[in-house]
Amino acid sequence: MRPSNYDSKKETSPKPIKQLWQKSGSCPEGTIPILRTQKTDLLRKISLEENSVAPVLESDHGGCYNLLCPGFIQTNKNINMGGSISPLSIYGSKQYAIEVTIHKDLENDHWWFSYFEVPVGYWPGSLFSNMKPSANLIQWGGQVLNRSPGGRHTNTQMGRGHFPEEGGGKASSFDVCLYFNLQHDVVAPYNFPSVAAKPSCYGISQLGVDKDRAGVGFFYGGPGGVDCDK
Repeated sequence: MRPSNYDSKKETSPKPIKQLWQKSGSCPEGTIPILRTQKTDLLRKISLEENSVAPVLESDHGGCYNLLCPGFIQTNKNINMGGSISPLSIYGSKQYAIEVTIHKDLENDHWWFSYFEVPVGYWPGSLFSNMKPSANLIQWGGQVLNRSPGGRHTNTQMGRGHFPEEGGGKASSFDVCLYFNLQHDVVAPYNFPSVAAKPSCYGISQLGVDKDRAGVGFFYGGPGGVDCDK
């Protein structure tokens, strides 16, 4: 299954970033790659739940993280949701970026997730009765779960753990942020607000408008720390 506006040529185009498992082979047609659950994965999951970052898909029926709960339907056998990627950016040196897109298929209301313009899977439109005919809010950025252990702020880092003031090659960033309007045209969210809930722990700094770059972008993140919000 593919989005109604799918371009098959993008499936075979070379990708600058690959997943590590692909070095061992590929999955047969009709199957998808899944992560093998090991003891270290269970310990990491407990750590995430108690101290860390949890990207969450908000819907009428709860939330999802990768494929850990029902909702997302994967259709691509070449992408492992939650799998490791390579190469990785190096602080102060060579940088790499991934391109991801979420868009609504106007023919069936499914919300498709794509990686470098290649469809990976979709969230059925039935999950989002509050987003017909469209979403009313789009957010980019980072989020950290802070349960204030012992009454102190979590040590969890956001992004690379560096403040946005360090700039390119050091701080984490989003670049070329764009969205589809009601006419399904791709437009840039100029003049969008940027908010740092605890700027002494984590920050955000917009890149500004660049005539040679589509969309807008920003640096974000920070080290966190038990005393960062004092």
